[in-house]
Amino acid sequence: MKSLCLVILFSIVIFFSCVEEDDYWEEFNGQDSSERDDSSGTENGDLPDRESSGAVDSDVNGESPDETSGIITTCEPGIQVECYEGPSGTKDVGICRAGVRTCLSDGTWGAKCEGQVLPEPEICGDGIDQNCDGQDWTVDNAYDIDGDGYTYCDGDCCEMPYECPGADPAMVNPGAFDIPGNGIDDNCSGVIDEELICDEGLKLVVDDYEGNAMKLAKAMGVCDEWIISAELSLAGEPVSEYIADEQCTVQGEDWSKVHRMSLPMPYFDEKYQTFAVQPQFGDAMFPLMGNKFAILSTGHWSNPTKNASCATLDAGDMKTASTVPEDWINMMPDCKIPKAPSCGGALPQDGLVNTCEGKEIPTVQDPVMLTLKLKVPTNARAFEFKLFFMSIEYPETVCDPSDYNDFFIALLDSGYNEEYPNAEHRNPYDKNLAKDEMGNPVGVDLAPAGLFKACHPDCSTMGMNNTNKWGFCEDDFILAGTGFEAKSSFMGCSGHGGTGWLTTVGNVVPGEEITLRLAIWDQGTVQYGPDHSWDSTVVLDGFRWLPEPEKPGTGRK
Repeated sequence: MKSLCLVILFSIVIFFSCVEEDDYWEEFNGQDSSERDDSSGTENGDLPDRESSGAVDSDVNGESPDETSGIITTCEPGIQVECYEGPSGTKDVGICRAGVRTCLSDGTWGAKCEGQVLPEPEICGDGIDQNCDGQDWTVDNAYDIDGDGYTYCDGDCCEMPYECPGADPAMVNPGAFDIPGNGIDDNCSGVIDEELICDEGLKLVVDDYEGNAMKLAKAMGVCDEWIISAELSLAGEPVSEYIADEQCTVQGEDWSKVHRMSLPMPYFDEKYQTFAVQPQFGDAMFPLMGNKFAILSTGHWSNPTKNASCATLDAGDMKTASTVPEDWINMMPDCKIPKAPSCGGALPQDGLVNTCEGKEIPTVQDPVMLTLKLKVPTNARAFEFKLFFMSIEYPETVCDPSDYNDFFIALLDSGYNEEYPNAEHRNPYDKNLAKDEMGNPVGVDLAPAGLFKACHPDCSTMGMNNTNKWGFCEDDFILAGTGFEAKSSFMGCSGHGGTGWLTTVGNVVPGEEITLRLAIWDQGTVQYGPDHSWDSTVVLDGFRWLPEPEKPGTGRK
């Protein structure tokens, strides 16, 4: 970057003004300093304009500068001189015109250049040369000055630094997101620091899985301009289960089990819904951003079930089962769904591949997965969203050796680790962002790690099933009316719990396309067969892009 410094000399003060010229303009005009117009452009005592080399006429209104100091001592009040503060080579080109500077009553030159017209962002194809480069730009001749992939003809409002002071022009374009509070129209929408609300008027419709997936994405804060596609599905391939379908008897041995093939999609009708878009959950849980949040559940989202003796819809059986995501499980030791380190499980391992070769892919019950393909803004280096996981399994099945541990995962496919191999904060090797810093996956087994805090601090039934067994419970007020809160009875108190709001972060490459898979499922076995009761739910909200990389994973922020 070159600098052109003008020494403007007033009556008794030396005022140095260094105007930073940008390489963008030089590259576009094909100029270097030797090709600039270095003439002062003054006559009759005029002050030199910005296009001059910085030399001052030897005669300014009859007064000569000191040969050693260069100080001009006076000007005649009322006299006017031509001035221009635009980039070199733009005066009298296109709309750009010089102005005048007036000598003030005290014999000093005024600071304002009255009437000058400086370059403006080019308006494509209107027959006017707004940026004063000698031509009206069209889609055929437009040049991407700042190299961000957008020209004036694509709606770029900042190709040159003077068009967006304080910002890097390459980070300001229609493909960017508006960074809150920076005072810049980053996405060239015409609104500075605009707040996008994506979830107005959303209502899910039976049998419209594609439309419902888009609405779930918007409810969690992902707006249209970033969504390439959204899809609802099971967690993997549908599988058959050996289960006492639609049977309820007292003795397990009386059940007649059959092989039942899973439904192909997550259950959703007018009465039983495994996903939802809502303005409120229970009595006290409200969106963190916008008007709605997204909900995924292993049962009917507003009526979680516990230990049931029936494989029925009323008992939480959503009639679905599938494999888990194969790319993820093939990076798990021995092809097994991981146990949390806080419950004695192994720490995450990098470098594992094809661990399921020759083995059966694990299957799970009542899975729901939302897959989002997103276009990353040109100025984004990361994203975050908020999640609130809650489970009927808490506290009974925490660290249970039978793997009663409902799961939530957030798998990110991004080129970040390859693009930045030496980055301080690399994305997880197994793609799962829904883990704390110790590698504990999001589920009830997070409790010993201290992340189950939305639970009653003093609730137990005759000393059994204490909701605060690990000592981290703060309050379950936010769970009131959800079915996961503590409830009193004549024998004492029984209750369940949740994590409270957690933040999940992932890093991305500006401008790339990413895939984010969000899935929840049931695990375990009960008397009637695979566990479809003991429900869990996750609420998703507050998605936003971030301008800098952060430590990926899930935790309190």
